[in-house]
Order: sequence, then structure tokens, then C-alpha cells
Amino acid sequence: MNISRGFVFFLLFTLIAASGCEKTNDVPRLKDEALATAKDYQQRFDELAHRSDAIGRRGNTLPPDTLNSADAQRVYRQAQAKLEEYRRNLQQAPTLVEAGVKSGRPEELHKLIDSLHDRFEDGVVETTSQLAAVESWIAAAELRRGAPRIAPAPPAPEPVTGDAAPADPGSAAPIR
Repeated sequence: MNISRGFVFFLLFTLIAASGCEKTNDVPRLKDEALATAKDYQQRFDELAHRSDAIGRRGNTLPPDTLNSADAQRVYRQAQAKLEEYRRNLQQAPTLVEAGVKSGRPEELHKLIDSLHDRFEDGVVETTSQLAAVESWIAAAELRRGAPRIAPAPPAPEPVTGDAAPADPGSAAPIR
């Protein structure tokens, strides 16, 4: 059997090229990324819910007219409603991820991850902004009422290195 050297190289090249073209399955990695993204946003919205609850408790300790501003009440209610809406929507994420996995198309999971980031990051920013506005209204009401302010933490002491000798009282610079 006389096989030409060119044919052998062609066959070898074809086998190497075919093995290099094999695509890896990104679907499991993308599934993990999508679920981790949803979990991260769930934690962020949980933290915002705790902040909202703290604002409600703080507002309850003030006289009833503290949040008498219709704007403050409206913004606080909007923040709470949006927060609950985003949290409910996040509960659907695992179902959406499984649908993307069943499609077997990585691009579907890429779109889902992008969608999660776009939608929920906007929600985090919007809700954080609304809660900050309500906190400002409460702080202003506390100031008007004359409530004691919480003193800022004292500055941290400067570190002592111990390598400088005590300064001579008559000298402006330490002696080394």
C-alpha cells in the first residue's frame, strides 16, 4: 500500500483540527453564574429590606408629624413596594435558569445573566436612593426636634513606630 506523504499530513492535520474545534459545554458554568447572580441580588435586596425596617422603626420613635411630608411618606411606600416586587421577581430566577439550561443554548443563559444584572442593579440603585431620601427627611426632622445627634467616632490614633528617640524640648525635630 503506497500512501503518499502529503495524504498522511493532510489526514493528520484534519484529525488535529477536528479535535481542536470541539466546543466545551458552557451551560453548567453559566447556570452556576446565573444562580450566583440571583443569590447575590437576593442578599442585596434582603439588606435593603432590613434598612427599610430600621427606617420604619426609627420613624416610629419620632413624633407622628415627622414624616408628615406627603413626599416622604410616598417615597417610603414606593421604596417598600419596589423592594418587595424585586424580591418576588428574584424568586422566579431559578425557574428561568432551568429553562435556559433545558434550551441547551449558552446564549440564552448569557442573555438571562445580562438581564438579571440590568434589571436588578437598577432596582438596587433606585431603592437605595429612595431609602436615603427618607433617611434624610428623618434626620432633618430629628434636627428640628432637637434630638441628640450621634457623635462621630473619634479618629484612630496615629501608629507609634518606636524607632524615634524622644524629642528634645528645645528642638523642633526628633533626635535619631
